[in-house]
Amino acid sequence: MTAYERTRQGWTAPTGLPGALGLSPRFEAAVAGLQQALNTAGAVPSAGPVWYPPVVPRELLERAEYAESFPHLLGTVHALAEGADRSEGPAASGVALAPAACYSVYPSFADRELAEAAHADVAGYCYRHEATTELGRFRSFRMREFVMVGDADATLDWRDEWIARGEALFSRLGLKVTVQSATDPFFGPGGRFMRASQLEQSLKYEFVAPVAADDEGTAIASANYHKDHLGARFGITYAGRGTAHSACTAFGLERVVLALLHAHGGDRANWPTLTEEAI
Repeated sequence: MTAYERTRQGWTAPTGLPGALGLSPRFEAAVAGLQQALNTAGAVPSAGPVWYPPVVPRELLERAEYAESFPHLLGTVHALAEGADRSEGPAASGVALAPAACYSVYPSFADRELAEAAHADVAGYCYRHEATTELGRFRSFRMREFVMVGDADATLDWRDEWIARGEALFSRLGLKVTVQSATDPFFGPGGRFMRASQLEQSLKYEFVAPVAADDEGTAIASANYHKDHLGARFGITYAGRGTAHSACTAFGLERVVLALLHAHGGDRANWPTLTEEAI
């Protein structure tokens, strides 16, 4: 389905900004159905995610070393102080646009020891300053993430279980995905030089599916093992065993719906039913 066809059928609308789409009630109904499907995709059913705002303190991303690894993707908020001279222009406010929903979770665990593994189900509006204009390469988008913080073995097993659960979910949705090893975005200043090592260690897997007729494949979800990187950065220890490890599984809500549109067309009657609710 082309962008024109999606617009004509009432799914999306242009905004004048590449990487940002207007989303119709039809699109939002599909997102709501997807959210319901994700509620039951994990080992333990969820009542739904905790929603976080689209902004975070800049210092949070600096602590996670995201800003050092991906300065070209980072968006920051600038504003004029009350009474400031407008000719000087707005200044940095100390606020950044969240590049992923899970970053807002780690401050709640920071600088303390966890007695048992911690789990979180979160969602949020995110922003990445993408330079391309291809469909699915959103600047503004929503992400649903499941997060675990615990010891190394259990966290890695949890990530691997989510790979299988993700494949089962997309199969029920009628989406043909391939699971591909990729580089992980949760490493610091040396991250760009660690890509070969990350691939060898199999830290990140992406679920790839086409979102348009001319798309060879777009990552619509990922399963990530961060090792102890974020545990170390946020001072999280686990049950007397040292620095905690973490993992997350992330679903790009708009990308998954675009993949469903491409696979099944614009008539919702032709879409599969995952649970009692049709997406």
